[in-house]
Amino acid sequence: MRTPLAWKNLTVSFNKFLLAAAGVGFAVVLMFMQIGFRNALIDSNVQVFRLFSSQHTDLIMLSRARYNISTEQRFPRYLLQAAAGIEGVQQVSSLAMERGTAQVQVVGHAPRPIRVLGMELSNPFFASKALHDQLSYADRHNAALLDSRSKPVFGFAGDLPGLADQEIELSGIQLPIVGYFELGTDFANDGTLLVSERLLAKYFPWRSPSGHPNDQVDIGLLHIEGSQDPQTLCRQIESLAPDQIDVRPMTEFIQREKDFWSASTPIGKIFFIGTLMGLVVGAIICYQIQFTDLSEHMPEFATLKAMGYGQAYFWSFIVCQSFYLACMGFLPGWLIAFGLYNLLGQFSGLIMEMTFWRVVLVWMLTMGMCLTSGILAIRRLFSTDPASLF
Repeated sequence: MRTPLAWKNLTVSFNKFLLAAAGVGFAVVLMFMQIGFRNALIDSNVQVFRLFSSQHTDLIMLSRARYNISTEQRFPRYLLQAAAGIEGVQQVSSLAMERGTAQVQVVGHAPRPIRVLGMELSNPFFASKALHDQLSYADRHNAALLDSRSKPVFGFAGDLPGLADQEIELSGIQLPIVGYFELGTDFANDGTLLVSERLLAKYFPWRSPSGHPNDQVDIGLLHIEGSQDPQTLCRQIESLAPDQIDVRPMTEFIQREKDFWSASTPIGKIFFIGTLMGLVVGAIICYQIQFTDLSEHMPEFATLKAMGYGQAYFWSFIVCQSFYLACMGFLPGWLIAFGLYNLLGQFSGLIMEMTFWRVVLVWMLTMGMCLTSGILAIRRLFSTDPASLF
């Protein structure tokens, strides 16, 4: 039976074993957190579409000037109504969004900007019937729903009885809050209120320069027949006003939004650089661990080399040792990062999701980091003449 030399080398000293695991684990946590923050930035900015049924919302229609979802560029409602008349379009609806002028104040606290979403009640685009029923109840009482993951800086009470006792104003007009829904914050919004489109017009009458406040649409939602080609319908709808509207399949629109935040904003680039820095730090730590180990055991390795063990054996040794080192650091690093994801998600309201593919990505980076550092460290062994060590 062959002796697992790579494993014995790493575990011969328990203290060194723990230090090696801690070093690699630190790099793993660093990479997980940087990737987590970067994806929280990206995912949180499209989470508003979780309010809508992905099976029913096929196309998204918005102003061509609206380069991301946070900018307040709108298009006339008559264009959405005209799109409803195109063959293949079954139903349309709209989402109103107010950020720039929306100020909420809980009496006793300073006024703060908040995102306000207005949804049509007479449409089937809701992600769940429960949300539709909640919003219908709130509308009957001229009230709003509060995002349960809004940050505590607003001063909202933590339960419904407490909210009922608070005096809350939106745009200087009293606004009761009668329930919760769950959405989450992002880097631009600390909280969200959800109201009916009818009620939103009452609090923001200036949305349309002339006419009814709801004559302007932030985002149009379209459901099409299953037999229709989405791209063909997009081109037909855009032909109504090519200079004003942009129509895309929902999945394509969400990807465009993610690409914008990932590639076109400084924050996205910063987190990408942070991930690379974590990889570099981890590679340096791994290199030091493996280089020190090889240096301390150089006479033994030289003996094996003199006995006729070829480069293939030493390559297999360094690959095995890199694999063990990656496993030792990855498992505790993943567990720590998982706990931090949950903790930060609760306190910040951001979407910190430990998805399967993100775990796979960090594992591959960890393995590549350990293997690369091992290859760099073993070069000294290949260049050493065994006779010079005796």
